[in-house]
Amino acid sequence: MNTLELMPSGSTGSEAITCAWPAEPGNSDEVQTEVGWSMSELGPAAAPAKDFLRIVAAAYLADRTVSRPQLAMLRDLCIVVHVEQPEAWTVQMLDRVADLLHWLSGDTWRITLVQADPGPEHIRPDAPVEPAEAVSLLSGGLDSLCGAILQLDHPATTVFLGHRDSSTSIRRAQETVRAALVARQPDFTYLRYAFRPLLPRRESTPRTRSLLFQAMATVLASGRRAIRILVPENGFTSINPPLEPSRGGPLTTRSTHPWTFRLVQQILDALPLAGMTIANPHATMTKGDLVAAALRPGAAGDLAVAAATVSCAKQNAGRLPGANPNLNCGLCIACMIRRGAFAAAGRTDHTRYLATTLTGASLERLKYLRRHDIAATTYATSAGLDEHRIVASGLWPPHTDFDAVLDLCDRGLEELSLVNI
Repeated sequence: MNTLELMPSGSTGSEAITCAWPAEPGNSDEVQTEVGWSMSELGPAAAPAKDFLRIVAAAYLADRTVSRPQLAMLRDLCIVVHVEQPEAWTVQMLDRVADLLHWLSGDTWRITLVQADPGPEHIRPDAPVEPAEAVSLLSGGLDSLCGAILQLDHPATTVFLGHRDSSTSIRRAQETVRAALVARQPDFTYLRYAFRPLLPRRESTPRTRSLLFQAMATVLASGRRAIRILVPENGFTSINPPLEPSRGGPLTTRSTHPWTFRLVQQILDALPLAGMTIANPHATMTKGDLVAAALRPGAAGDLAVAAATVSCAKQNAGRLPGANPNLNCGLCIACMIRRGAFAAAGRTDHTRYLATTLTGASLERLKYLRRHDIAATTYATSAGLDEHRIVASGLWPPHTDFDAVLDLCDRGLEELSLVNI
């Protein structure tokens, strides 16, 4: 079993892999973060919310730094986490967190909590503590942009939260989105914080990454006395139905699946965190529905900022000659869903894709690299989605309307069929 221990800087660890979380924003030997151990940058949050983020951060670090066996694909992972209030976490609650991590990653998890040593608390005198009604995630992707646009005119106060990514394309997308939304709403508040491992990264597709952002939003919501956490994503992508029989299971992203939100909500309820809720406000919409609702017809500014967002799941396509590694590839499943959404919504797609800018041998090489995505899309759009495989692809909250789920998947597939590959 691979064991990782996360603790505040200055503590003594006992496990094979130890990660020190700096007391102030900065670097330890293992972690780079813009949020100190006490998390005062996020406001005066409740200890259970901060401990939830610490647990999820430890899981994320383990997910990134422990390699996945090529044959078994399953890892046995153990995290030891120093927290403020270990007594607040019952065995049942930790089992729920382990179940959530298993659902997202497919791995088995064991979680041990220990009392953190009290240390000097880092205080930011200028840390904003104005109350808010909601915290909404804003990643630099198309769905989160649309979600932010739809939330801008909401009468309740919303704080938007993003992760300061190391990717050049995502940083540019976030800056473009920020500038555009500030121009529309001067009171727009967008906070971004980095948290990343400095240890060697042995897993390129960490399935717990989205949960890290949701846990960070929980702390910010607690610090701002917000009662809602919003995670904007179109419902078709959230369900992520298997496009062909060989796809499915935890290797299919479940970041915003309805069952994910149910599990996170159970944890929030058990802590408890003052009636805080987490949800996807666009769970019943396809990506085309979301684009049509958010991007105003004929608004050049809306289309320009949308074109700057990043949806690609497989950027930097093999360092192809003449290829800009910061562009959306256009041929991964996420990109094809994006392209179909613009077509279905009747909005001009000004996005520069590698698939539409490359020519000759480079384009053929890109198609070869994306052959599995192309094959899955071609199969699904010709054969249709199997209803039984959709329902059996995962767990579902009680009282799920499966007729609505299947209708949503059919509509999402119709949009995907509009893409000219």
